[in-house]
Order: sequence, then structure tokens, then C-alpha cells
Amino acid sequence: MEFTFHQEDWQTIEQGEKDCYLLTNGLGGYSGLSIIGSAARGDQALLMAAKKAPNVRWHLITNVFEKLVVDKTEYILTSQRMKSGEDYQGFQYLQEFVHNDFDRESLQWKFLAGGVVLRKTILMPHGENTVAIKYEAENIEGKQVRLEVTPLLRFSAKKDIFDKEQTILFEHSNNRQECHKIIANEYTVYLSTNAEVLQQEGHLFGEMYFSQDERDGREAYGDAYMNHSIVFDFKQNGTSDKYCGSMVFSTQPIPYTEDIYNTLLDKVNMYKEMLLRQAAVTSELGKQLVLSADAYVVNRDSTNGKSIIAGYPFFEDWGRDTMIALAGTTMVTARFTDCKSILRTFAKYVKNGLLPNLFPEGDANPMYNSADAPLLFINAVYEYMEYANDYDFQAEIVPVLEQIVENYQKGTDFHIQMDSDGLIMAGAELEQLTWMDVRVGDFLPTPRHGKPVEINAYWYSALRIMEKLTGKPSYGALAEKVQASFTEKFWNLEEQCLKDVLSGSSDENQIRCNQIWALSMPFTMLSAEKEELVIQKVRKELYTTIGLRTLSKKDKDFHGIYIGEMEKRDRAYHQGTVWAFPLGAYYRACIRLMKKSQDTQSMAYKQMQKELEDGFENLKLWLKEGCIAQIAEIYDGDTPTVSRGCFAQAWSVGELLRAVYDYEQFMK
Repeated sequence: MEFTFHQEDWQTIEQGEKDCYLLTNGLGGYSGLSIIGSAARGDQALLMAAKKAPNVRWHLITNVFEKLVVDKTEYILTSQRMKSGEDYQGFQYLQEFVHNDFDRESLQWKFLAGGVVLRKTILMPHGENTVAIKYEAENIEGKQVRLEVTPLLRFSAKKDIFDKEQTILFEHSNNRQECHKIIANEYTVYLSTNAEVLQQEGHLFGEMYFSQDERDGREAYGDAYMNHSIVFDFKQNGTSDKYCGSMVFSTQPIPYTEDIYNTLLDKVNMYKEMLLRQAAVTSELGKQLVLSADAYVVNRDSTNGKSIIAGYPFFEDWGRDTMIALAGTTMVTARFTDCKSILRTFAKYVKNGLLPNLFPEGDANPMYNSADAPLLFINAVYEYMEYANDYDFQAEIVPVLEQIVENYQKGTDFHIQMDSDGLIMAGAELEQLTWMDVRVGDFLPTPRHGKPVEINAYWYSALRIMEKLTGKPSYGALAEKVQASFTEKFWNLEEQCLKDVLSGSSDENQIRCNQIWALSMPFTMLSAEKEELVIQKVRKELYTTIGLRTLSKKDKDFHGIYIGEMEKRDRAYHQGTVWAFPLGAYYRACIRLMKKSQDTQSMAYKQMQKELEDGFENLKLWLKEGCIAQIAEIYDGDTPTVSRGCFAQAWSVGELLRAVYDYEQFMK
């Protein structure tokens, strides 16, 4: 899809910093800055490399400082807010920014300064800590034109601030076939270019002001280092009115050739074509989400397999997020080898029936604080076998699934245990075991101790899956018991929807989005009539065009805005804030209900169909907001207008891609 921005989108630097681009490399590394080319966050970088995939990441190059000289007149093309208030405002010369994943060159900037048109493109190949930039100048008037590009170097671990005392060396090469070297902290970045490279006295570039970090209550300032410039002469020997130059930064040596940029570009496009060719979607929106979803499927060096990174720029790979995002990112996209690798990795680490929620690096032990991830794992295994038609996997994986169910029945860590009514209860004291897992000191905004609605929806579906895979009647008998208890105890007669958690407290009757998963799992418990009532309630009190509110606006605990210091944000995180990923389950629930309808000409059927089609059209608009072609983690609960939190989230993209796929299949 093409997303085009013009000068009206960056009349001020503040306006230009609201949106950003993201390129990823399948290792956890990325390149991402604002659409005007500035760093609006400390985690935004031209080159964020994965030293050890996917989570040991190093912020190597923040940006490049660009100065265009036309007949001795200087034009600063860089945009960057500074602590001093003396901002660089290169966006004034920026005419257009285009993001189009279906184009050969996905990212394109067009500058106009001094009568010279300068076009810039950036790429990042899959599987490499490499970023390449190409400049193309139109100089039809034959002016003396020079572009001076100075890398802003950082060479610090992703979460660390810049160390002003560190030594960053630059080793110049006089042979174009040999790379220049930038060296610091036992890390080397190789520079290849057809331009003149000039070494300069090293000095700080600072302090940069990160406006989006200050908005969110994070560290708002940072530094970088400059010690060399790359100089492109755009009028060679007085003969050329059009000139291309390129440079490549990489953690591996890539000797310069005249075709270096196009060679890397061919790699990028061949990879995208492969992703689209194998995916089972046909719509423009679906194809875009396939390419967007690729950002999250990464290598994990510690397990020698694949993983799903939860989101950019903040998050790592987590068990719960992986299980929720897995179908959309790997099954709908027909990446079955990757999916199986992920499932096998998690199967190896099952302990006491629990799945790791976090794989730490080094010698630390995995964290198992999740009541939903193991049950989601069972459902994901089943869906994988259905999507991939890989029932040979059953013999290998069923013993692991049986271990999970057995531990849930008899009881396991974190007070996770089946009650006498067949339902699963979990959590006590300060334990946070569902996805609503915020803790503020000794205060839990959403404790959800007791019997959470989605946990028991996952549990029932898992039991039916076990019945189907093993043929054991005991699983079916238990499933019947669970269904009877669930339909009796979770139905909120007054509100005509499902209770959120059976806890004996006032919280159990809160109207939350968690009930939607009782309608979207492979096996469900409610009648069609009650499913329709749940959908109506969710639509009325929780639905927005980009996600579902986590709590009804009518509730006294509702927080309408997610902004400010960490504690303030945490108190709002699941208390009304809109999350994108439950919207996928909502749309799938609507599609399933439509499948059950006996009257496809009814007003209710047609209204639901229109809602789905309008919803997907709205998604196209949301893809232009925030991180272009991605879907964020969260949005304000009151009136969602701008993205908050992680600007690109795996389960947001995966679940909505899955909904698009289901609708395409339904309409065939």
C-alpha cells in the first residue's frame, strides 16, 4: 500500500515527528526514524543492530547529519529537536515522503533546495545488520552541488545512555574495495561508499531532544558522536546533471561495487515477493499486513530457532504475545517451518505445565508467570496442524500437551488450579498471570485473581482439542462439565454479556474486552443467541475502529488517556485504554456468527457485513498513523486518535491480519 505525506503533514517539527518508519532485519535489529528523518525517541536509530538475536541489541548509528551545498549556499536537510531549542529544521526543504511496500524502493524522501531536487532512499536487507542509503540529485542547471553526510554515532547497548567517555575510532581506507571502519566497545561497523570520506576531529553532537519519550515520561535527551563525513559531488567534471551516490553501513564487511545498492535492493525485493507469494491472502490490506507481520518473526540465537518479538521499539519476545500473534504472523502467512520451530522451542521449556513467558539472555532462568500462555499454546498447536495439514506433528507434541492439562487439573505454580466445577482459577497476592499484568508497587490495578473469563475459554477449547487429538473420552467429559459451569456462572444476566472474572468482588461484573475470546477460540461454549448478545455489548461499550477498550467508559475505574509518568500510565494501561489486538478476535467472532446465520438477507446480517467491511477500510487509514504500515500496541480509551506505547506490535498486526484472512475465506 502507498502512504504519501506532503508539506502539510509537517508544518511544524512537532507535527512531523508524530509518524515514523520501521525497517527490520529478522534478527531483532531495525532502522526507524520519524518521517522527517529525526529521532523522536532515544530508541529510534538509523542502525539498531542485533548483536545476539533477538534481544541483545546495540544502538550503533542514530542518524546522519545532511548538509547540501549549492553554489556555496548551505542547506541543512536534517531535522532534529535539540535541548537548546535551536532545532535543525530540514523538514522545510522536504517536499514528499512516500512509504510503499509494493514499490521496488519502499521508502522515498524528496527534498528541494537551491533549485536542486535530492531524492533519498533507505533499505535494510533481511538477515543482516546492514542499512544502505542512496542519494539521487537532479542538477539540471549545472550548479556546483555537494552533499556532506556525517554519521551520528552512538555505539551503546539499546537501553543504555550514550557514554561520553567512550572512544569511537574511525579507520580510513584509501582503497574503495576495502571498507572504512568505525570501532567502539569491541564492535565494528563497516562503511562502503563511492563518495569521498573525510576524517575529522571527533566531537559530541548533543543534546538531542526526544519529544515522544518526554510525552511518555521517559528519558528525553541524548548525545551522539561525529568523527567523519561522507561527501558526494553531484557535478562531476561538469558533465552530469543527474548523479547517484550510495553508502552502506554494516556489521559485516561489504566491499563497494558500482551495483552494491541495487544488489541489496534486489535481495530486499526477492524476499518480499517470496512472502507475498506463499501467503494465502488476496486483498491489498491483507498483503500489506503480511509484509508488516514479517517484522516480528525473528531468529533466537540461544535456542537456534525462531521467535516472535512482541513489539518495536521497546519489547522482547514473550510467551503470551507469541502464542497470540503466532497464527497471524506464521500460519496465515504460510510460514509453517517457522511456526513449527517456535512451537518446538516452547515445548522444550514446558515446566510444571507452564510455558515460559520470557526467555532471558545468558544463564538466567526463564520466567513462567503466565496462566494463559500454556492454554494458548495448546490452541496454537491445533491451529498449526489445521493450517499446515501437518498431523504428523501430533505424535511428537501430544505428550507435552497432556502434561499441561494434567498440571492444570491437579494444580501448579502461581495458584493455577482447576476447581471442583471444572473451571480454572489462578493468582493470589501480587501475582499477575493474565495479559492485564500491571503492578504499581504493591498495588494491582487489575488483579483478576479468581477465574478469568478468557482463561476458561482457552481451557475449554484446549480440552476439546485434547479430546480430538487423543480420542480420550475423559477430556470430552471434562469439557462438558466446564461448559455447564461456564454458561451458568459467567453469564451476567443484568448486562447480557459475560462476567470478566469470578472473584466474589465487584470487579467480576466489569465490562471488559476479555469476554470476546469466548467467541473466537477453535471451540466455543455459548449459544448463537448469547454470542450475538456479547457482540452487541462489546460493540456498544468497547468497540473503536482501531481496537477494543479494556474497560467500559461507564465504569468508575475508567481512565481515558494513556500519557505521563510510568505510574500514571500503568494505572491506565488496562483500565479503558484501547488495545488493537482484541479487535481481531472481535472481527473473527462476527465472521463466525455470520457463518451460523440462516438468513443472509436479514438486516442484522447485512449490518454486520457492512461493519466488517467498514472496519477493514478504517484499518487502511490507521496504517498511515504512527508507525507507517504497522499497528501500535495501544490508543487512548476516551477518543483514540494517536498511537501510544509500542508503536509497532506483533499481536496487533497478527490478529488483524488473521481477521482479514478469515473474512476473505468467508467471502469466497
